[in-house]
Amino acid sequence: MAKNIGHTSRYEDGRHHINVKLSLIEFEEDGLHFVYSPALDLTGYGVNEKDARDSYDVAMEEFLKYTTNKETINKELQRLGWRVTNTKIQAPTLPELIQSREYLEKIFTEKAYRKTDENVAIPA
Repeated sequence: MAKNIGHTSRYEDGRHHINVKLSLIEFEEDGLHFVYSPALDLTGYGVNEKDARDSYDVAMEEFLKYTTNKETINKELQRLGWRVTNTKIQAPTLPELIQSREYLEKIFTEKAYRKTDENVAIPA
């Protein structure tokens, strides 16, 4: 089942940001709820949807904080399949992600899932 819901993650550090739209995949497994961002390979989980979302938000904030502080965000995004230039940051497409993340195909073929979209502010 697919459903689009707008979410926004933002880590403020006083820098300029580029807003990108990410797909999040929400599913349940073994009694736990998961929120997974294939483009950033980040997962949050919990006993209910709210706990999973809160866990994901913490993982996202820590990812942005760490890679920004270490000045490795562009390198990490490129490692994850993003196209990064001086003027543009573009997330990989869902078909590209399915090819590069074997477990993503398993989620789509073996689990009941919901796809939502999130706007994320990536430090430039």
